Amino acid sequence: MRSAIIEKLFKIESEVTNFEDVLGREADDARKDLGIIDAEAMQKHIEGLSKEGRLLTIGIIGRVNAGKSSLLNSVFFEGESVLPKAATPMTASLAVMTHGDSFAATVEYFDQKDMEKIEKEHGSYQTERAKFKEEATKPDNSLVGKTIGLLNRDKPDLEEIERDIDDKMSGSAYAASYQQFQLMEKFRPAPDKNEEKLNATNREDLMGKLEPYVGSSGNRMPYTKSVQLQLPIEEMRDIRIVDTPGINDPVKSREERTESFMKECDVVFVVSPAGQFLSSTDIELMNRLSTKEGVTELYIVASQADNQLFGNVLDESGGDLHKAVAMLSDSLSGYAVGVLDRVKKDSPEIGGQFDQLIKGGRDRIIITSAICHALRLKYDNPSSWDVDGSMELALRNLGEDYPDYFGSDNSAKSSLELLSGVGKVKDKIAVARSEKDKIIERKQAEYINGQTKNVDDYFNNLIGTVNTKLETIKNTDLSVIDTKKKQTEKLVDRGSDALDGAYEDCMNDFKRNVRSIIDSKAKALFEEAKTETRNGEEVKTEKEEWETGVIFKKRHSKTYEIRTLRTGPIKSALNDLVAELENVIANAVEEETDAWKKSVRKNLISALREAVDDDDQIDDFMLSMATRRLVNSLELPTLDFGLHTFHSEVSGKIEDGDIDTFMDEVETYRSNLKITFYRARDEFLCGMEQAIKGQKVSDMLFSDMRNELELLEGEIQNKERIIDRLTKCAAALGQLK
Repeated sequence: MRSAIIEKLFKIESEVTNFEDVLGREADDARKDLGIIDAEAMQKHIEGLSKEGRLLTIGIIGRVNAGKSSLLNSVFFEGESVLPKAATPMTASLAVMTHGDSFAATVEYFDQKDMEKIEKEHGSYQTERAKFKEEATKPDNSLVGKTIGLLNRDKPDLEEIERDIDDKMSGSAYAASYQQFQLMEKFRPAPDKNEEKLNATNREDLMGKLEPYVGSSGNRMPYTKSVQLQLPIEEMRDIRIVDTPGINDPVKSREERTESFMKECDVVFVVSPAGQFLSSTDIELMNRLSTKEGVTELYIVASQADNQLFGNVLDESGGDLHKAVAMLSDSLSGYAVGVLDRVKKDSPEIGGQFDQLIKGGRDRIIITSAICHALRLKYDNPSSWDVDGSMELALRNLGEDYPDYFGSDNSAKSSLELLSGVGKVKDKIAVARSEKDKIIERKQAEYINGQTKNVDDYFNNLIGTVNTKLETIKNTDLSVIDTKKKQTEKLVDRGSDALDGAYEDCMNDFKRNVRSIIDSKAKALFEEAKTETRNGEEVKTEKEEWETGVIFKKRHSKTYEIRTLRTGPIKSALNDLVAELENVIANAVEEETDAWKKSVRKNLISALREAVDDDDQIDDFMLSMATRRLVNSLELPTLDFGLHTFHSEVSGKIEDGDIDTFMDEVETYRSNLKITFYRARDEFLCGMEQAIKGQKVSDMLFSDMRNELELLEGEIQNKERIIDRLTKCAAALGQLK
């Protein structure tokens, strides 16, 4: 039996189909805005939510490289991987895991439509790159001088230009599809089936058999869209785990697949690195998990927390590990509550999901460390530790700064267990298991409530659109269209330069503001780190005593000073600096970008009005809509500083000469970090300028307006029929109220 909301949506869909000629485009736009799936799919989804024996679905999501798979491996697989490591985020696959009687996997390939889209975007990338190269290699082109420093050379270094273009193109919207298609070309032919089934005897055997499909050099890897695993592991019984390649997945067709799985999740763990906690990307993906999808249990996992136990946390805790963990937990929880509270106030429509996090505080924020979990499991077998020495370094740093908690094997193991946070995650999953029926029932109710509101909004939107369109058609004739076309061409003649000039002014202001934001915040962060790294030295006084003479002994003594320095806090301060440079500045630039887009809309309309100086020549509604579509289509390069953390063989408490050696390393690193950072800033600003200047907004804006007039003209030419259709459509929709 259909629910009321499904019945209503079926009826709306029927009328939209009946009147597709006058309502189809507007209905599609409204549907996409509200995220409404078709009635049959919604019915199937609701039935699936209440299906007897349904598995509790747990999602692990987060931005790329947040530590999702590490958390999964720690919680369910004793720290061991079940999937081969992908080469890049673009080659990572969506993985869905359930309990099974034996080790098995089903590999889903990209279908023909997916591959055609990837190939098309590959072509778009090549076209974009060719234009970039043509512009860059023009004689006396400013790009040659500004971005590559070639003004004083007689001939440009073409290889250097190629490298610079490749760097700029890495931020292209088509970069992922370009790389994906290049890999597909390398491993032709494409699979001739939709999926592949694999069977294995154990975990290692399964990983080996999956290597060709998801491994970094696998010949089927470029074609793999998702992997579904069946694992004979008791902890997996009655649940299903969804491990995403990153909600900001660069391969869009795979991201859509990921999002379809996320709709089915009952409990979600959002993984966010503690050093870059709750970035704008994290907030964006959490917004997608609104209550209209019915996710009822939400937790935030602060991963890589061991990297945050130094610096101020260490100093204020006085080396008390339990106090340091509590301080870090309070700090992250307080930050999360503040951020989410502001988001909720700005966007109250997100529902009660953020309320759960805001009210839950520390109970909903879990700090974890995968490396500490791995150390706990392999503590007695150092030969099995990471070959790169990262586990040994992490344990050494913790031991130096929290000696009371790592003075013996037993205390070290207990401390590593505390820092891993795995027990807390398992506790939350255990609670979810015990309350499975309640969670699923609540999910179904919230999903239906959310979709009911969306369908009502969709319906009201359609009625408003039909009535507005009907009035427009009734009050418009071909002479009006002809007048509007002439007015538009006048706008083109009189306003193009003004629009492009206003846009360039906005771009220049934006560039100045972004540079100012980056420079001011970076300067403060560099100064703070400089102070922290120079305040760690201490001086202790030592006394030396000795005797001389055989018969008449005489005692002597002298005092001298020894400089000492603890390297842990300095290393932490430098790595905190890297995290803050990337996180704080990226968020600030993103906020400035949003403000810039608003100013573009305002300034373009203002510039056009001033240039034309005749309000009768301007269709306010059409201009406003065209400007909104234009601004929403503008794309900027991604800000990526590509910074590396500080590593040194020197560790622990050091003295005198060793201090000078270590501080030389620190100063060299800090100097190189500045150079790398500001070079990345200049490359970003240059890429931003090229991206913006490459878009002639007057052409884009007026092309949109012309297209809208062409569509309207077609409807006016069939005015009597269109009015009849719209009238009948309005009546048919009115019957559904």
